[in-house]
Amino acid sequence: MDVAFSKRPDGGSLALIDREDGVRLRLRSYDRTGDVPHDAVHLIGERALGLTRGLWGSLQAGALFDGVEVLSGRLRHDRRQRSDAVRRENAAQLRLAETVVGVLQQNLDGDGPSTKAALDRAWGITEVGPSPFTAAQASVAVAELRGLRDRWRDLTPDETITFTWRPGRRRR
Repeated sequence: MDVAFSKRPDGGSLALIDREDGVRLRLRSYDRTGDVPHDAVHLIGERALGLTRGLWGSLQAGALFDGVEVLSGRLRHDRRQRSDAVRRENAAQLRLAETVVGVLQQNLDGDGPSTKAALDRAWGITEVGPSPFTAAQASVAVAELRGLRDRWRDLTPDETITFTWRPGRRRR
């Protein structure tokens, strides 16, 4: 799935999403003030931490959310039921992903170990047992977010920043 982020005139972001099934979506972010678009933090954080059933994995699997508009392509005949089922099945990781995104945004300028500790605390909010996140994953996420922040600051209205979302290993 390809995702292209662009700036809105009010400071928020838009993401154009091209799914493998030929459906094109537009996701309008609610953020307006962050250094990095909230939905891009989701993509980078979920990818780096192996969260395959957060926002982006759910969108790829057919979930629809407020702020998502279908631009083109043919949706499944049971799209509402499919969306509801994906959101139910992925509910735990969707909650975890929101918590993780908050940690990553707050620790954008932090170092790997403090980000790792914050991610471990975030894990404990929604999950039981030891956090599966590694210091290496935390460092990768923060480094990618710093790079995105620098690119986002210089982005003009007619430019986009493109990512590819590929599902990886499924984490419960």
